[in-house]
Amino acid sequence: MIITIDGPAGVGKSTAARELAEALGIAHLDTGATYRAVTLKALRCGVDMQNESALAKIAGGAQIHLITDDSPLRVLLDGQDVSESIRSQEVRNVLVQLQRAIGARLGDFVAEGRDQGSVVFPQADVKFYLDASPEVRATRRCQEMQGRGEDADYRQVLRAIIDRDERDRSRPVAPLVRPAGAIVIDTSDMNIEQVTAELLKHVEAGR
Repeated sequence: MIITIDGPAGVGKSTAARELAEALGIAHLDTGATYRAVTLKALRCGVDMQNESALAKIAGGAQIHLITDDSPLRVLLDGQDVSESIRSQEVRNVLVQLQRAIGARLGDFVAEGRDQGSVVFPQADVKFYLDASPEVRATRRCQEMQGRGEDADYRQVLRAIIDRDERDRSRPVAPLVRPAGAIVIDTSDMNIEQVTAELLKHVEAGR
């Protein structure tokens, strides 16, 4: 079974995917981890981060394995555990084939991102699109930042989210869209437990 969860930044996709995967007893394909792992390799190799062909070559040659038996998720890059080192900037648009290969090894999984149901796994058994108002997402992001002891300016965070939405929806490669056949869930007035329960309800109904 392949389940995809797409949606804009700050809507809670990663947490929802992780919770749903745990509830179903299947793997969670952390697409952000794959992006960051390739970024790490590119940085270590001194590759120009603006050179798309060089990044694609790095991505194609990277041996990335996600160890889902542990909590939290462990990421191996070319045999080395880089679970802590990869928490930096992400690389986009060059890893669709890599994600598909990882998905094939995982078998049953929940994948989240901005193009999972539309581009990477259009054949998914169940597709979700999570959404929430920019204001709600900004509030959540500020709370996360404050929880980490960081300064958070609501207006700046809101502007950043609105700008990110525009970039994601207008980018030429794999733009943010609602995948065909996706179940749309507005999480603005829902907590993570409610979101997970709603996702699980739809998955169970489709089995």
